[in-house]
Amino acid sequence: MNKASVLLAASAAALALTAAGCGGSGDAKAGSSGAKANASADQGVKHAQCMRENGLPGYPDPGQDSGEEPNLPDRDSPEFKKAERACQSLEPPENQAGTPENAELQRKMLKWAQCIRTNGVPNFPDPQNGKILIKPKGSIDGNSPQFKKAVQACRSLEVGGAKGHGG
Repeated sequence: MNKASVLLAASAAALALTAAGCGGSGDAKAGSSGAKANASADQGVKHAQCMRENGLPGYPDPGQDSGEEPNLPDRDSPEFKKAERACQSLEPPENQAGTPENAELQRKMLKWAQCIRTNGVPNFPDPQNGKILIKPKGSIDGNSPQFKKAVQACRSLEVGGAKGHGG
């Protein structure tokens, strides 16, 4: 996974958590889901902090979007894999394959990816376990007019503040 994919994944998790925590029915079930979302958001921050402490100083907090790609090695690199292993226990549920949270995030991201393809980026990939992997690196130009147009057209389906970073 490239740097943009890591940012998309981190951002997607944060928006999914934020969206799950918002809602105002006031019943006990709604309050419980809000508390669950806050706990998961805290876990996401702890996971990001762990990744930074284990050799990836540029790893972003969930929802952090400076408009630039984070300074990270490739996801397949030894450095990234080492940090990932060290921090696996802190990974938020929406990023863990097979969890209900991951299935919901996957469903939302799939709708967004389909919209991006329909709106001019036909080779945009489907998400895999809450992450969008753009391979080969650089195969989608996040700065192209067609990509920016597609992102704007799909804004209502956007998951996690995916702002159209390519890579």
